[in-house]
Amino acid sequence: MAHAQLLISYGQAFVAPERRQHRSSMSVRLPEAPLLKVKGGCAVISDSISRNTMAKQAGDLSVRGFLADYYSTPEHWDTKTSATRVLRALNSWCYSQSQHVKEGGFVSSLSAMVFLGREGHLFHMGDTLVFRLRGAEFEQLTRDHVTDVGGYRYPSRALGMDGSVDIDYTHLALKQGDLFVFTTQAVRGTLQGKYEGRMSTATSVHHALETRLTEAQAALDASRMRELELEGELRGAREASGSPPPATPIAPPRGASRRY
Repeated sequence: MAHAQLLISYGQAFVAPERRQHRSSMSVRLPEAPLLKVKGGCAVISDSISRNTMAKQAGDLSVRGFLADYYSTPEHWDTKTSATRVLRALNSWCYSQSQHVKEGGFVSSLSAMVFLGREGHLFHMGDTLVFRLRGAEFEQLTRDHVTDVGGYRYPSRALGMDGSVDIDYTHLALKQGDLFVFTTQAVRGTLQGKYEGRMSTATSVHHALETRLTEAQAALDASRMRELELEGELRGAREASGSPPPATPIAPPRGASRRY
């Protein structure tokens, strides 16, 4: 009897005010056949809060660290054991490193999904989002772990936030044609408000996401133009008054690479 072959197609898109200072990271890995049969394919997304000075390092490191270590686990470990042990080790490392950082920390929300055969294994911490489109049903699979403080919403139960972490685990039966959307809180309101009623097919989801990204890029371009105009006005005012230019800020040092 022939076994069903796992076939996955995917796409990624990213919009940020400054790509060198982004706070989100995402990746998909589909290994070669022998490893794909044992460990499956994997999609991961992470996001850190804008007020975290280590946001970029936290997001990038959590994604790279999970993918590297998950595919290095023993073949006889099942999916849940492999991913859970890796995430707990990664959480402990991020938490310990944060104790040596004066401002910010290696804290990030993370959602990872392993596709193995006819099954999906979803692991989730914090407030990143995973949706599934099956037929005409557009459903959120992850739970928002957030805390309201002073009018701001901060992720709770996130990776690296504490010495131990609770990991949401969901086992899913996959069906041909399932479409999964991984995203962050930045676009949540738009997807579930303005476009949710139109998300009944894969094409409509692609269109909604593309429209949202186009709108975001246009808003960022307009913001940049206004910043340039203000900068020009301030430069002209300084030259007219004879005031010296402001000091150039010193870039923060890069975070240390994770080692095992």
